[in-house]
Amino acid sequence: MKKNILITGGSSGIGEALAKHFYNKGWNVLITGRNVEKLENIANLLPGLHTIAYDSLKLDQEKEIVTFIAKNWQGKLDVLVNNAGHVELTPVHEMNRESLEAMYQTHLIAPSLLTAGCVEFLKATKGQIVNVSSSHGIKAYPQISAYGSAKAGLNMLTKIWALELAPFGIRVNALAPGPTDTPVLTNAGIPDEMILAIHESERTAIPLQRRGHVEDMVANASLLIDSGSDWLTGVILPVDGGISIS
Repeated sequence: MKKNILITGGSSGIGEALAKHFYNKGWNVLITGRNVEKLENIANLLPGLHTIAYDSLKLDQEKEIVTFIAKNWQGKLDVLVNNAGHVELTPVHEMNRESLEAMYQTHLIAPSLLTAGCVEFLKATKGQIVNVSSSHGIKAYPQISAYGSAKAGLNMLTKIWALELAPFGIRVNALAPGPTDTPVLTNAGIPDEMILAIHESERTAIPLQRRGHVEDMVANASLLIDSGSDWLTGVILPVDGGISIS
């Protein structure tokens, strides 16, 4: 029987790469994203892949996803990947309520509510949850108070959910990517020149002396999801070239 996987933020970057990987393995794949055009392009490229327009900043949008799984997959969900997110670079003296609330809504509240809505599906399959965190949730960097603290909070949620859901056979782990070649900084509106400077600064700080690729993330997410690692839960897996320990 085919496995079913839900990936939020699946229209670009790591989420898109994961969607293509599991689609090519023959899984049923549902992705969400804010950009309807990108979702349509991926659906055209991968016939049979399912998409739902989903903005984690809007209230109650997780209900449409839960309803889709109940109706179209008869309540069967094997893997939930909480991947949707975005980055803001803001020094502490420039922080404001609106940006803080948006960051915590995206990285903490929205995945919590979606996970709550999917727990009964995952109980039935003894499924698993993978939260896509960040090395920024492990190591402190300047100008990412909101993002770093949100990802650190997601790491703690991963451990708490792992404890709570273990009695039901549900495993919960997190992937913590380091600096990776994705459009995330461009999508955040950061100028190209600043992005290039950030990339070079990150590269020189990484012990393995290169930035990550989405293929690195897919390979390690697969270790968590699809490698027989069914005695692994509550793990925060840094995939960052060693930057979080440097």
